Amino acid sequence: MASKLAAHGFEFHNWAGGEEAAEGFGISHAVVVPANARTIVISGQVGIRDDGTIPSDLEEQITEAFDHVERSLKAAGLGEDAWEYVYSVKTFEVKKNGQDLAEKVVPISRKYLKNTKPAWTGVTVQSLFSPELYLEITVEAFLPA
Repeated sequence: MASKLAAHGFEFHNWAGGEEAAEGFGISHAVVVPANARTIVISGQVGIRDDGTIPSDLEEQITEAFDHVERSLKAAGLGEDAWEYVYSVKTFEVKKNGQDLAEKVVPISRKYLKNTKPAWTGVTVQSLFSPELYLEITVEAFLPA
C-alpha cells in the first residue's frame, strides 16, 4: 500500500543500492514536496508524562515522545491518521548505557507511520535538556486543505 501523501503529489525516492537500508529503517532517502503544500512544523517533543515525570523505561519514554508528536499534529488540524502525513522526521538521541536507540525507535516508529516512509535524520547528541531524557523528535507534515 502506498503512502497517503502520494495522493497529494508527494514523491518518495531512494538511491540505487540504498533501497534495502531505507526499507529496513522504514524511511525514504528523498521526499519531493509539491508546490504550495501547507506544512506543519512540530517542535521537539520528548518523553515526559503529562504529570511531569520522566519514564525510566526507555520504550515507554520513546512511545511518550511519539504520542506527544501525534497530539501536536492533531492540535494543528490532522486527524486520527496524523502520522501518515509526516514527510520529515529528525530525532536527537542520547545513547543509553553506550547503546544507540535505533533498535527501540524504529519498531515503535513503524506503529505510528504505517505506510509512510519519511526522510529521517537521526543525530546522536551528548545530552538533552534533562539528563533522564534520551530522545527528542521534531517532524514536518502536510496539512491537506
